[in-house]
Amino acid sequence: MTLGPLEYLMVAFEGNRFSGEILDALHDAQDKGIIRVIDMVVIKKDEQGNVTALELSELNEQEARPFSFLAGGLLSIFEPDDVEATASEMPNNSAAGLLLIEDTWAIPLKKAILNAGAVARTGGLVAPEVVQAIEAEIEAEAAEKK
Repeated sequence: MTLGPLEYLMVAFEGNRFSGEILDALHDAQDKGIIRVIDMVVIKKDEQGNVTALELSELNEQEARPFSFLAGGLLSIFEPDDVEATASEMPNNSAAGLLLIEDTWAIPLKKAILNAGAVARTGGLVAPEVVQAIEAEIEAEAAEKK
């Protein structure tokens, strides 16, 4: 089995406000075969800083309903250290989803690289602030062309 590149993502919600919009986009991307969610942990930090981490299987029926598209497909990859590191970055009275995502769209590219005898030496995600700067630059260029 060839896995696509894996990346982790922490999405935080101050004040525990969660609308579900992100889950719709996640569901859509998984249905299209762009990604596969490998693992997910819901982390809650109360006003006193106490942390609770729940796997999907530990959520009650009402809490788990929006995540039903992930049922049966998740592995338990995240360790307590991962949860602790994530929680340390969260403010009190917040919640977060910690996700491990496979970029399934890249599997054919990975196979082509391997078949060509090449080796991927390095990679990674661009920092969010750099992505924002690039987005602003692209938007400015698009506005100039109008």
